[in-house]
Amino acid sequence: MSFFRIFTNSNKEKTRERSQSRNRSENLLGIQQWPYYRDLAIQSGHCTIPSELASLRHSRLNRSLYNLVYTPNDELNYFILYMESCSLSSYLKFILDVHAFENLARQNSSKHSEQQTAALTLFHRYLSIDAKYLISIDDDIRQTTLSLICPSSNSTTTDPDCFRMAREYAWNLIEQNAFPAYLASAYHVNYQLKMLTSNELQLHDILYNNSSSSYFMEFAEQEKIIDLVRFWLAIEHFYQSTINRMIDNQTLTENALNIYDQYISLQAPKRLGFDDAIRARIECSICQPDVDAGPSGDTFDQTAWIIYIILQREYFPRFLQSVIFCEHISDLMLKIRNEERALTSRPVKTVESDTASISSDNVVQSSVIPTATCTTTQSNRQRNPSVSSSCPSLNQELAIKSMGKYSMGYIDPLGRFIRDPDVESVDSASFTNRKTSSNPIQFLSNLVRNEQDELAMDEAAARFAETFINEITTMTANLDNH
Repeated sequence: MSFFRIFTNSNKEKTRERSQSRNRSENLLGIQQWPYYRDLAIQSGHCTIPSELASLRHSRLNRSLYNLVYTPNDELNYFILYMESCSLSSYLKFILDVHAFENLARQNSSKHSEQQTAALTLFHRYLSIDAKYLISIDDDIRQTTLSLICPSSNSTTTDPDCFRMAREYAWNLIEQNAFPAYLASAYHVNYQLKMLTSNELQLHDILYNNSSSSYFMEFAEQEKIIDLVRFWLAIEHFYQSTINRMIDNQTLTENALNIYDQYISLQAPKRLGFDDAIRARIECSICQPDVDAGPSGDTFDQTAWIIYIILQREYFPRFLQSVIFCEHISDLMLKIRNEERALTSRPVKTVESDTASISSDNVVQSSVIPTATCTTTQSNRQRNPSVSSSCPSLNQELAIKSMGKYSMGYIDPLGRFIRDPDVESVDSASFTNRKTSSNPIQFLSNLVRNEQDELAMDEAAARFAETFINEITTMTANLDNH
């Protein structure tokens, strides 16, 4: 019995120790389960954390127009190709050249003659009436720019900001029309695919991109870390509110308290497990002596940096290997494929509408900037003016041509030529422009005017002409005999 009591007591002690260790592990809530959390908490107290977070608050998958044009990046080449496909590259080149001129003018402010020569070169290249890369601007802007380059007084030097009005004019056109169309084009999707499949991809590229972040949210739900991502989004929204001053200080305080009550406090329903020191620092930042001051923009910077490092280390590599990320890549590739498919199956306009669009002075003055696919379709229609709105695809057009190629018509008992209705689809433009004539040779020459390089068509036309003339001659002889 004594041995049994000793064994029972030892088992109770082991059970008690396991229960205590379980309670200690339960006390390490959320993020404190990671062994490096203590180091992160210490490092997050450094004064350099706000600047580090500022460098992460962007995505290379959706740059702003300013960052795309004025900061070094490899996406600018894709944007230049898109602008060239829309015949708008001169506007972008003008902005880049003016930016280089302004930097050079500020660096070499003493060399006034060189500044004037460089400014005149840009003016004759882009703004003069006979410019090689003409930009359509108002005459007032053109005259003002020229007066700033060549002032009336000899003592006055060239203004370094002489192209400011013209540059703003070109910038507004690109920002309002071309840039939104580029973001929806296959050029931008190709760049996103290149970025997503490279080794340079970082977590902030995903979090600050709307389409990519939705896939990461789905992955976070599977990994049971959705509260970490939602907390990150909440404090980012709070930070943007403090920077842009979209709301008053009282509302900012209420939003900060809401985030604190949801994720940080000891009674939070979605408590993430920050330690007491971090929690006390946030409380002091929210509840300041001056009630009207409101919380500062860096109230949650320490927690934001800790959450970002944990997501980057633990979950981002898994996301890149997940099925959800593969679906993201597949959806982008499908988008490009649909663009190409729409290019070949999109109904095209008639010849009259194409002629009107081609004869316009400048495509930039239109309210809608054409995309790359529209430009390609338009160039195809210019090469083949016989395309009409009744032919939705190239394959159908070829099928219609092959149907009517060798069945052009027949002779009725009265000697009249009855045209086959299929022939109208062979070359509608040539039939429209053809004058009515009773000469069969002239009729055939007009019919095959656009296909003289096809030997088979010439031979078929010759055989038809010979048969046609023989039948007319025979019927005329029979009528004379009667």
